[in-house]
Amino acid sequence: MLKWFLTGPDKPRIQDKAVVKKMYHTARVQAVTAMILGYGMYYVMRMTLGVAKKPMLQDGFTATELGMMGAGMLVAIAIGKCANGFIADHCNIKKIVPLGLLGAAIVNAILGMSNTTWVFIVLWAVNGVFQSMGSAPCIVSLSQWFAKSQLATYYGVFSIAHYVGEGATYLGTSMIIVALGWHAAFFVPGVCCIVLAFIMYRFMRDRPETYGLPSANEFEGEVAQEKKEQQVSTKEAQLMVIKNPYVWLLAAAAICLGISRYSISSWGVIFLQEAKGFDLVTAGSIMSLSPILGGVGSFFSGIISDKIFHSHHSVTTIVFGVIMLIGIAGVCYVPAGDPTLTSICVAIFGFGLGVILCFVGGLLAVDLCPRKATGAAMGVIGLLAYGGAALQDIVNGMLVDSAKVVVDGVTTYHFETITTFWIASVAIMTILIVPTLWAKKHKDTDEEAE
Repeated sequence: MLKWFLTGPDKPRIQDKAVVKKMYHTARVQAVTAMILGYGMYYVMRMTLGVAKKPMLQDGFTATELGMMGAGMLVAIAIGKCANGFIADHCNIKKIVPLGLLGAAIVNAILGMSNTTWVFIVLWAVNGVFQSMGSAPCIVSLSQWFAKSQLATYYGVFSIAHYVGEGATYLGTSMIIVALGWHAAFFVPGVCCIVLAFIMYRFMRDRPETYGLPSANEFEGEVAQEKKEQQVSTKEAQLMVIKNPYVWLLAAAAICLGISRYSISSWGVIFLQEAKGFDLVTAGSIMSLSPILGGVGSFFSGIISDKIFHSHHSVTTIVFGVIMLIGIAGVCYVPAGDPTLTSICVAIFGFGLGVILCFVGGLLAVDLCPRKATGAAMGVIGLLAYGGAALQDIVNGMLVDSAKVVVDGVTTYHFETITTFWIASVAIMTILIVPTLWAKKHKDTDEEAE
């Protein structure tokens, strides 16, 4: 059964250049579109809990229990993403990513019919197992179908998937909860994504060589890069990832990214309700600006880095880390009840996050490693990033419960300590990126010597 997941054998090379060009164009368009929409729906399947927190609290769940649910899923993603990253370097991506969406959709549909804490804790962790089958394999697919010189641009294009899913969750899920209740917010999207998983399978692709096509580097005329890639085996390339100290430094930065990113996505709506005084739909609408502007930031991240910062990706990351820091500080400290200023700050944070996510989320590490180990590099970063994401759910849940105040039967929550935790995570992340400036210089020097 496991052999079914392995990449197929290389087919005899197609000699007709016109046919090769047409097949490449069709496969790229279909695969990238399928991954953007499909992986976007991965996020719908993982973020419902963040939007449904307040009505679930009103139904008897505690903030600590909700934190345990979120942490369980994120721990599963962290471990699974690392494992699936290493596995994806050997597998047919077409068979991994749709299966993950199918499993996550089934879990969500089941949870839409449950009201039991332990069922949520267990199944939300199972959801995390399926969620871990998305990101790293998708990036492996991009590295297979696009040359090294194109990867930053198309990584940015693909990264809008995060924000397609987040935007759909903040707007759509909020409306479903208001209209039909929080159970429906799990069930209805779950059923829809079961269908979408089969559509995704139809349009994704295995490696180009399995269709009789040249590798992406060869297709784009980057022969020297292709020869360099062929000098090491997949196992050797993966070992190089593990031994690279800069990869682990980036992984440490990814911990802080996971904390800040998921603190806002998981607790941002309830923060705007409790600390800023907005109703659920307003809070959800304001938070939807983060993924919308994040999508714009991700889409243009490669172009911004290549054109403005002359492909100095580390410099790009540091600059937008500062922008992200300004945004999160604004969200935390603007006056309550001011939707305009709050929206502006959320948009600034989201745009900065969109750019940062592309680079800290994997591209900086991928850029320092051989193409054959793309999945391994993403797996190492994902392990630590989602470890940080899991940590924030536990810490935030405990801090919310500890700051709960009940007066005359009315429960309110205070966020002063939590906001310090959020801001500090962004600041530390930005500082940790600075040494990678030298990592890039070392890499360039080594290449020139060769």
